[in-house]
Amino acid sequence: MKLTTTNRQQVEEVPWGMYVWECADGEVLGDDDGNVMNVFVWDKKDRPAGRAAIREAAKYWGHPEGEPVWWSGVRPIDDEQLAYQTQRAAEGLVPDPLDIGAINDEMKALKVNEQR
Repeated sequence: MKLTTTNRQQVEEVPWGMYVWECADGEVLGDDDGNVMNVFVWDKKDRPAGRAAIREAAKYWGHPEGEPVWWSGVRPIDDEQLAYQTQRAAEGLVPDPLDIGAINDEMKALKVNEQR
């Protein structure tokens, strides 16, 4: 017996995210250092411009075959932000202070523990 799910929708907890370029072979376009080519979008209304920008960038770099892929809630960070998030993780905190899903889960766990 096979179970199927219908009318499923992805729930986005935050309006920001970034577009990356997925090449025809399924690989995400990036450099040799592991940096992914991306266009960060802060607001849903800016997504069409983000899609167009990543498409133009991929075309410029010689990868016109492929498609933009939306990574919801993901944002690029620099080395300083990475060090900060690593420190927060070592202290037992949610590494990214903008990770709404993890913060909500943490709040639910605190409420459950308070009720005990």
